[in-house]
Amino acid sequence: MRVNNQEPTPNRDKSPTHALQKSHESSRYMRTCLGWALVQALMCAVCVSGFSLSDLISDLVPLKITTGSTAQNFEGWGTSLAWFAEYIGCLEDSLQERVADLLFDAEAGLGLQIVRYNIGGSNTTLNATNSMRPFAAVPSMLLANGAYNWTLDSKQAGVMLAAQDRGALIFEAFSNSPPWFMTISGDPSGNVNGASDNLAPAYYDAFVDYLTGVVQYYWEEMNISFRTVEPFNEPSSTEWQLGNIQEGCHYNPLTQNIILKKLAASLDAKGLSLETGISASDEDEYGTSIATFLQYGAALSVIDQIGTHAYQETLETAVSIPLDLLASHAGKRLWMTEYADGSLNVSDIRTGLALSTQILGDLKNGGVQAWIYWQAVENIYGPGGLWGFLQMPFGDYGPRDVPWPNIPIQISKQYYAMMQYSKFIKNGWTILKTDSDVWTLAAMYQDKDSNTEIAVVTTNTQSSSTNTNWQFDSMSSQYIVEVYRTSATENCTQLTDVVLPTNGVLQYTLPSKSITTFHFTIEAQAAVVTAG
Repeated sequence: MRVNNQEPTPNRDKSPTHALQKSHESSRYMRTCLGWALVQALMCAVCVSGFSLSDLISDLVPLKITTGSTAQNFEGWGTSLAWFAEYIGCLEDSLQERVADLLFDAEAGLGLQIVRYNIGGSNTTLNATNSMRPFAAVPSMLLANGAYNWTLDSKQAGVMLAAQDRGALIFEAFSNSPPWFMTISGDPSGNVNGASDNLAPAYYDAFVDYLTGVVQYYWEEMNISFRTVEPFNEPSSTEWQLGNIQEGCHYNPLTQNIILKKLAASLDAKGLSLETGISASDEDEYGTSIATFLQYGAALSVIDQIGTHAYQETLETAVSIPLDLLASHAGKRLWMTEYADGSLNVSDIRTGLALSTQILGDLKNGGVQAWIYWQAVENIYGPGGLWGFLQMPFGDYGPRDVPWPNIPIQISKQYYAMMQYSKFIKNGWTILKTDSDVWTLAAMYQDKDSNTEIAVVTTNTQSSSTNTNWQFDSMSSQYIVEVYRTSATENCTQLTDVVLPTNGVLQYTLPSKSITTFHFTIEAQAAVVTAG
């Protein structure tokens, strides 16, 4: 993770380039149909009324949302368990169940379906634990004497099993740092020089054996199958220095290539490669992920998935080749595996709007197939206190083997912003192309009986209301559309249903600073005419 203290500034007026191009194309169409005199009159009226020309064109030219125009397949929403699961495991059972319901239950909560499990590297001594932020010293289950103690990480494992019980489908194991005794500095927080590797070369084989040993244990003993294992976390970062308050390890690209090939060999040797593939490299932003990707040689062939973090202001970065095209050309899945922000008060709608803006950018511009938040629960009194879907006090309330009762849970606007997406768009859905509107994400799912669910999430960051003008596929009958909204006063609140007429046109007023989801199902027997 990387702390970003800049305040997000989502703004509808700062549309990405392709949206501006669409606006120009629409303007040319208007000139042809209406003539120059009418266009000039309209522009004068626009100037007087205060509306932008792009808003006017949006009202005149509907956004087509058609099931015949698809983008990427989507695998789900998720969270890392580092480090909050170590804390949740200290709470009394009823609180643990409550948190698990809020995050992973599809009916009572967000219904997150992807879990990233942190393979720890920290010593368990009190001194080592106290040197990091609360619960960031995730224990290494491999001891310096070569023995394993699987009970050391029972708290994180308990949260992972609770997620599985509530419907989580995909599990990934990742490492922030090798075990402390394998590092050059003797500490999993990093090397003295943050730009230098901290994994001692003599431990390359032992490190990958530890990773695959954890994967094997959970597969054989806990019925958890990790679809991928990721040996790195932001490996090009120079922030992983000795004395850091969290685990971290720098790896230069040459070292990464060596580790990846050794990891593949270890998975093969233990008979795990059919169940578990490899993900890399989880750099902190898209540009760095592209640079690392382009430096992989033969190791690229052993990677099944490209993971990237998204700690950046916008996806409109000056990169020559999009990461999704690189991943697709190489035959790899592309996941956004870490993002978080907390520049505003947790109850401020703007923090929810910032989250929604990031999701829109990552799925529409970034083309990612999964979207995973950093850690869903944050320490309200510590670093990152404004981050997270939920905030709880990570104080040391007593011995960690005694359940802690009566701990408050604060639910943030980011939680409800996430719910606007995760409650409806799920594993197995397909993202639809809506390139001409950067503020709208549409997706569909067709079941075994050929019934088609459609969900559309649209965000209005403006200080004034705006209107949708959408053209769905025409149908033989009308459909009832469910509407849900998060705003300053609403928390994924279900509103009055609207009727989608047979011509497929849906117009709806979106209040200022709001996120609205529209959800309906087209029955298999309904005649559908794809919008042309």
